[in-house]
Amino acid sequence: MTDSELSFDVPALVSLSRQIEQHLERLIVQGTLKSGQRLSEPDIAKRFHTSRSPVREALRRLEQVGLVVIEPRRGASVKAPNERDIADMLAIREALEGMAARLAAERAEPEDIARLESCAADPAVTDAEPTLALVEFHDALAQAAKNPALQTMLRGSLNLFRMVRMRPADHHARKARAADEHAAILAAIVARDPDAAEEAARRHIRTMRKQLLGAAP
Repeated sequence: MTDSELSFDVPALVSLSRQIEQHLERLIVQGTLKSGQRLSEPDIAKRFHTSRSPVREALRRLEQVGLVVIEPRRGASVKAPNERDIADMLAIREALEGMAARLAAERAEPEDIARLESCAADPAVTDAEPTLALVEFHDALAQAAKNPALQTMLRGSLNLFRMVRMRPADHHARKARAADEHAAILAAIVARDPDAAEEAARRHIRTMRKQLLGAAP
C-alpha cells in the first residue's frame, strides 16, 4: 500500500480501531485496494500512528463482513470473491432483501419513502457507472425496514456486491432495468403491499444473479 492510498481525514470522536476499519472498507469497496492485495499490519499501524492492536481489531471486523481474509502466517489480504462467493452472497441477499422490502412496506415512515424516492430518481442510476447509486437505494431500503439486525446482515453482502465489477457492456444492459426494478419495489412499499414488495425485491436479486452469473432467474 502507498501513502496516498492510506491518506485520510477522520472524525476524532470515532475510536481508532473503527476509524481504521471505515477507512480500509472505503478503499476496498472503491477498488483502491485490489482483490488479493496484502494488508500489512505494520504498514497500516505506522500510517495511523498507532500500535498493531487496533489495526488487528479492524481487520478482524472486516473479515467478519466478508471484505478481508486472514490466513495463519500470511496475514490479511483483500478478499477476492469467486463465483461461489458471489452465488452464496446473492442467495443470502435474495432472502434478506425480500424481508427488508416486506418490513419496509409495513413500517416505512414518510422520510424513509422520501429517501427511497430520491434514490430511485437519482440520475446516477442510469449513468455508465451506476453501482454507487444502486447501493444507495438498497441501503435506504434496509433503513426503511426499521430492523437494525437486518441492516447489519445486509451490510456485508452489499460491500461484496460493490467489489464485483461488471464489464462496461453489462453496466449498460443493467442500468435501465435496475431502475425499473427499484421503481416496482418502491411502488409496492408506497402501496403498503408487503407481499408485492417482497416479490419485487426477490425478483430484482434473481435478475442480478442472472446478469452476474448467467443463472436462471
